[in-house]
Amino acid sequence: MRMPAFSHSRIAVLMLAISSLLIVPFAQSLACPFCSAVSLTFSQEINQSDAAVIARLVEPPPASSLGPNAEGPLPRAKFEVVDVLKGEDLLRSTNMLDAETLIDAIMLEATTPGDLYLIMGIEPPEFIWSNPIAINERAVTYLKTLDELPESGPDRLAFFQQYLEDEDDVLTRDAYDEFAIAPYDDVRGLENRMDPTALLQWIKTPKIPSNRRRLYATMLGICGTPADASEIEKILLGEELGDDSSDLRSGLDALIACYVVLVGPVGLDLIDKLFLDRSSRDIPFTETYAAVMALRFLGEESENIPRDRVLESLRLLLNEPKLADLVIADLARWQDWSVIEKLTTIYVDATPENIFVREPIVNYMKACPLPEAASALVKLREIDPDAVRRAATLAGLAGLAASAEGTPSAEEAPSTEQSTTTPVRVADVVADDVTSDRSMVVSTGSPPVAEDSQTRKSPVPHSENRSSTEFLRMLKWFVWAVLVVVAAFLSRYFLQSGKRDAAG
Repeated sequence: MRMPAFSHSRIAVLMLAISSLLIVPFAQSLACPFCSAVSLTFSQEINQSDAAVIARLVEPPPASSLGPNAEGPLPRAKFEVVDVLKGEDLLRSTNMLDAETLIDAIMLEATTPGDLYLIMGIEPPEFIWSNPIAINERAVTYLKTLDELPESGPDRLAFFQQYLEDEDDVLTRDAYDEFAIAPYDDVRGLENRMDPTALLQWIKTPKIPSNRRRLYATMLGICGTPADASEIEKILLGEELGDDSSDLRSGLDALIACYVVLVGPVGLDLIDKLFLDRSSRDIPFTETYAAVMALRFLGEESENIPRDRVLESLRLLLNEPKLADLVIADLARWQDWSVIEKLTTIYVDATPENIFVREPIVNYMKACPLPEAASALVKLREIDPDAVRRAATLAGLAGLAASAEGTPSAEEAPSTEQSTTTPVRVADVVADDVTSDRSMVVSTGSPPVAEDSQTRKSPVPHSENRSSTEFLRMLKWFVWAVLVVVAAFLSRYFLQSGKRDAAG
């Protein structure tokens, strides 16, 4: 059977699916309902360093080296150690604490002598120093306290909660990062120490970045009241928002989840009407997608929202075949096998505009243990054997990517029931504005990934176990490169195929 012509949108969606497979091993927090690029915290950066100090600028870089037309080596500055946060013995043994010894580090901005900085180093005894991070006296106190905190738990978060929306943006960002990497249960444990009034005020402040609004909505869902839910409902409805509407509705996925958690299952009736039931009005795709993200979180983490009710909302998107692929993987993961006939019809009736829905339908049927699914799969293969082969290829690429990272394959992974109990971090519910969906591939045996996303890279890697770390990194990048080549080949093939079909 001849392959149907591929539209540009079809190619884009296929590339999105393949790209999401490439991202799995490397963008570590992207297996979550709401995904956010989370920076390394100060604690993480210090832990990855051999030494960390508070230092005072003594000699700024020459002004001539900072100009846009400056040539030669990167500008450097000199610092004296004021206090040691980590590695005092190492620093003392290398004479770095002697009065006449100064730290020499790259510095790319004009500064004033006497300013304080956090500087971290690796590779003793010579030491390679990180870019200095400007801090003030309050930040010094903050940094000195980090080592005294519990490694995890609500008591640790209670300290950082004081610095959410602090006057010092450096501390605000670090406090946010600490919440973002914390297990969701740790945040729940902070419930009685949260301030719902402050959280709601921050949510309603237009200038608050969307990632932080998501965190505050998540926290409000834990500690809020029905009165708070009424205020969130106004944002969802777009009431009384004026020119700030787009700002306040950024982070819509977390706002939806917050509202439903506070109101209960009945809240999903409004969500269905506003964002999922597209039969009577046009709904922006971004809003529908945000609702799907919220439903994924509710289905995994909410104790008072029955999963069957969540599935009822997800199934609404099967009425619009162009969007069905958003939820097919969720239906399979949560073992909703009630839509075999519906999905078969969508597969049979697929047009070039939504032909991409066939691969996830195939994988749904493969995951389903019912004999009706096996019979349906035979029919699907007769209609479009190429789609069945593509589904197997995508699933194979996902398995290869997981193997490179050390993630268990579907055969080795825990059962679906076990996977649904995997702890979720707050990073899983504080999404960035741009998220990617992986519903093109169904793998019901794979547990959710719950690892730290680390986009603010430490200036240099830790020195311990460097050989094995470098080997694993090279292996990952090799596998990634192979997948990129495969993706490029498939993209070119489908594009040329579409052109040939259009010409013919």
